[in-house]
Amino acid sequence: MRTLVFFLIRSLQLLLLALVAAFVTFWLSSLIPGDFFSTQILDPAIRKETVEQMRHQYGLDRPLFFQYLHWMKNLLQLDLGYSLFYQRPVAPIVADALLKSLWLGVPALILGIGSGIIFGSARGILGDCRWARVLNFVSATALSLPSLLLGLSALILAARTHWFPLGGMNSPDLQEADWWRQVVDRIYHLVLPVACLIIPIFASVERIQFSATRNSRSRLYLRSALSRGLGRWRLFFHYILRPGLNPVLSICGPMIGAVLSGSLVLEIIFSWPGLGQITYDALFNRDLFLLAGCIVGSSLLLVAGNLLADLALIAFDPRTRTMSRKGL
Repeated sequence: MRTLVFFLIRSLQLLLLALVAAFVTFWLSSLIPGDFFSTQILDPAIRKETVEQMRHQYGLDRPLFFQYLHWMKNLLQLDLGYSLFYQRPVAPIVADALLKSLWLGVPALILGIGSGIIFGSARGILGDCRWARVLNFVSATALSLPSLLLGLSALILAARTHWFPLGGMNSPDLQEADWWRQVVDRIYHLVLPVACLIIPIFASVERIQFSATRNSRSRLYLRSALSRGLGRWRLFFHYILRPGLNPVLSICGPMIGAVLSGSLVLEIIFSWPGLGQITYDALFNRDLFLLAGCIVGSSLLLVAGNLLADLALIAFDPRTRTMSRKGL
């Protein structure tokens, strides 16, 4: 029961953070000169009175604070407003983009976190041998590579070799194909963008897991387990890997939210219509309601990621369970 109350409190705290982030988005958008209708004033075919009428219709001529209150009132009714750029309600646009970003984020998180834990644990156990130094060089190099460089390098590879498509989610000539061919084609399009997402996730997790594994090897409980003659695999899973997962799981919460909400750079490079892409469209076209909807969607993913990380911490580390109860 106390654990349930703890998660309810955490959820309320993170949802409050999401609302604050939406307000900051409204405030920052007010610093951008003009609005969605500013460019239409320059069109001689559109009367200035028509533009002012459209601004009044969507509430863009009101003070910022009142715009936010009106948006919050609609949000309580699960209405995120109307996108002026896409000429559609914001909610289905954000939901569709989130699903498309999940195609990239979920496999990247599973493979990146999993491989980072495995290689980080291996490097921590190997000590200062040649293979450990090779792993250290690989993770340090991967950590220093920016997303823009990774994406452009992947595009050059695809253009030179023709092994992979240059972008998009599906090939246009497979719209009427059977479901099996469409799934294979989707996986074919996922290879490069997912690989570019995996690399920084792997590098971050690997280095943290290495430090945690090295610290676990020096603990007294491991020496006590060794003296009792326990098997190697039991020693590894229960006395090295499990205690060392705490710092990794601590960073997984914000990492899940950041990855699942879409990578703006990679989605633009690979023409992937996810949340990062529509966030860019909202910024470029000064579509305030779409931008606020994207922030809410990203914040909800951040909330979900942090809650999943808290659940994993409580499941793997009994000390966290005790601390959460004491905190209540």
